[in-house]
Amino acid sequence: MFDGKEYVYAVYKEKSFSKAAQKLYISQPALSTAIKKVEKKIGKPIFDRSTNPISLTPSGEIYIEAIEKLFSLEQNTVNQLNNLNGLIAGSLKLGGTNFYTSFILPRMLSDFSHTYPKIKIELVEGTTQQLVEKLLSEDLDLILDNTEFGDRNYQKYYYDSEHILLAVPRSMEINERLADYRLTQDEVRTGRNNEPDCPELPLEKMEDTPFVMLKDENNLYQRAMAMAQMHNFQPQIILKLDSVVSAFNMACSGIGAAFIPDGLAKHIAYDVPLYFYRLDEKLSLRRIHFVKKRNKYMTRAMEEFIRIAVGDEVYETVSSEETE
Repeated sequence: MFDGKEYVYAVYKEKSFSKAAQKLYISQPALSTAIKKVEKKIGKPIFDRSTNPISLTPSGEIYIEAIEKLFSLEQNTVNQLNNLNGLIAGSLKLGGTNFYTSFILPRMLSDFSHTYPKIKIELVEGTTQQLVEKLLSEDLDLILDNTEFGDRNYQKYYYDSEHILLAVPRSMEINERLADYRLTQDEVRTGRNNEPDCPELPLEKMEDTPFVMLKDENNLYQRAMAMAQMHNFQPQIILKLDSVVSAFNMACSGIGAAFIPDGLAKHIAYDVPLYFYRLDEKLSLRRIHFVKKRNKYMTRAMEEFIRIAVGDEVYETVSSEETE
């Protein structure tokens, strides 16, 4: 029944016979023949070919669910066998947003690959939504992210905390009126923004300032708008982007103010033409975690990577929802 499952799954993922055939390096007629053999064996059609793109039939949904369980079982078996060999074989699939893959994960990956050179590493960059989908489908082992992940589908391992700052182009005149609040990049690098006597900027003072924001589904956008609402302030948004690094670069170009994690100002090696402002402590604080799918087998490679990244005192974070 499951002979040819790889062909079926490729069509399901690509939602196209032609794209799946290209990915599998076979001809489309050969792929169609293979799919028909599987459908004949189970006695039901797997795909509804009348829709565009093609979709699963009710029988197809049952079949796909079954082969995903098979794939997961196969991978878990491989992982457990690799664990018997120590860390001389195996793989590690990591994911992160643009900021984390550019500035945080490279050092960790360097340390890990020098310690365990035979482990094959795959690094995937994407939005949080894309990464979560890959985590749940087990296309990724771990992701590094600052989203809350409050439900029981995930296990989280605390890495660090970050604070959201407002970055304002130095060329904007408003900085002169905000001299009591503004911080230089060097002050952010030394942690001045986290000191108790560092004043928080009331966002209503940014009236008429153009803003570069992330798109609505992004956690940073949602927190920024929550802070704005708390101050009865409506930002003048002129541009929305997918990446905080892109928003940061737009601010550096003088286009508008941008909400950024303080780690971005710290990790950029060069000086930027921006002033930075501390924001509301409660809403600006975000915790960063390594996240895995709950019940996914924890390989030695995953354990060792988290230990190298976090330190020897690794602990799982339990959300309030999980304890209710």
